[in-house]
Amino acid sequence: MKNRTFLRIAFILSLLSYGSGNQALAQMIKPVFKHFITRSGDKLMEGDKEYRFFGLAAPNIQQNESQIREDRTNRFPDEFEIRDIYSGIQRTGGLATRTFSLSIYHPDDKGMPVYIPARRTYNEEAFQCLDRVIALAHEYNVRLVIPFIASQSFGGIRGVDEFSALSGKPNGSFWTDEEVKADFRHFLDYILNRRNTVNGLIYKEDPAILCWQLGNEFGSYAGDRGLSYDEWNPRVLAWSLEMAAYIKTIDKNHLLMEAGGADRKAFLADPNIDIISDHFYEYWNRMGGRPWQLAPLAKASMAECRGIKPLMVDEFGLGSTENLRELMQTIREEGISGGLIWSIRGRRRDGGWYYHNEGGTPVNSFHIPGFTVGYVYEETRLLDLLRREAFLIRGIAPDALQKPSPAPVLFLQGEGFTWRGSAGAENYTIERAEKASGPWTVVAMGLEDSVIADVVNFEHTPEASNPLELWHDENREPGKTYFYRIKAVNQAGETDYSAPISK
Repeated sequence: MKNRTFLRIAFILSLLSYGSGNQALAQMIKPVFKHFITRSGDKLMEGDKEYRFFGLAAPNIQQNESQIREDRTNRFPDEFEIRDIYSGIQRTGGLATRTFSLSIYHPDDKGMPVYIPARRTYNEEAFQCLDRVIALAHEYNVRLVIPFIASQSFGGIRGVDEFSALSGKPNGSFWTDEEVKADFRHFLDYILNRRNTVNGLIYKEDPAILCWQLGNEFGSYAGDRGLSYDEWNPRVLAWSLEMAAYIKTIDKNHLLMEAGGADRKAFLADPNIDIISDHFYEYWNRMGGRPWQLAPLAKASMAECRGIKPLMVDEFGLGSTENLRELMQTIREEGISGGLIWSIRGRRRDGGWYYHNEGGTPVNSFHIPGFTVGYVYEETRLLDLLRREAFLIRGIAPDALQKPSPAPVLFLQGEGFTWRGSAGAENYTIERAEKASGPWTVVAMGLEDSVIADVVNFEHTPEASNPLELWHDENREPGKTYFYRIKAVNQAGETDYSAPISK
């Protein structure tokens, strides 16, 4: 077990060992985690206390998949974008989040930068982004669930079949081919033993990682491809148990969560699998009949795990507010370790938000603290409910609301204005003056930075432009130069004004 003294020494050493940009970030981060998360029977433990949580899954915190610039320069989130997501999770009471699986090369993605661009080759730029994600988790007191690889072939992310293709092997060989398995073990060696370029900690020695996960939704592998579950699930199980045993030979600090695709009894019995995973979505049954009621599913799942291993609902959502309220109540009352609602998207460094439509449902990604544009899926009400449950599951009173931060940044864009927003902001005020020194006059109040413009068309569309609606000063005198500044506002307070810009 690593203690606070060890972490402080590691952080100091990191300042001596890495580049100036990473030094600056490292100097801002103070370690908060005293313990690795462990398990005791069906409970997760943080030291001698049970560890339970609600939060938001953050599938873009380590790689943006939508609204990517043509030059790909925003493929990997920068410090601002990572902090914005973490702050949103923290403001809703979250103690944990889940990244998505790491991306793999595919020719159809047209040169999109990925984490694994070739066989036994790893993209340093991408992993330096993951370094920032893991290092900043300490500052925000948010632990990470990190799945290694997806069963699916989502554009810009890819998964097990694309990994096999890097080794020159056909689809399906990921699970059984010894050369492909050796290549995956090479990847595991790399990631578990990687030294973080921000905080100096080796990944396997960093308590910011709640657990590793073998992958994403292995149970969907056969069904997505029209294959026989009876034939393929035993292959997934054998691979999972083999890789779980291998991971434990390298990393004895972190817990390991399975990814489905096999008989749960086998995972409950295996000594190298620590946590059982479940995903609950109402919309999965919308096409074929009545939407699933999620609370009974969670209760039945916990009944299988009770007294044996912890259960984590690492994805849930895409349903009515009442269905999700009942699910969260069941997670809390049945002793399930935690749940992560799908999913948060953050602000763009160049203004506005990242967007993602969820499988053609009425639900779009969540933007903190919730906005009027999300009324269709009751975004604000759901986020308020999530915050309430996040403190109830821990048995403590909610924290006071924080005022927005940092101050927004105003940009000129075409004939109008956009801005880099502030975490926690409910709305914005813009002021105008004839001189940079003032006096200032309010010209707009109550502006939101969350206008969705046909978000369905932004799904996995790298070239899509920013869907933020520009603000225009309709009352300016033509031909005259003015100065403008902006501040962010919520119920707890407001930010300073941005530096003024002229137009």
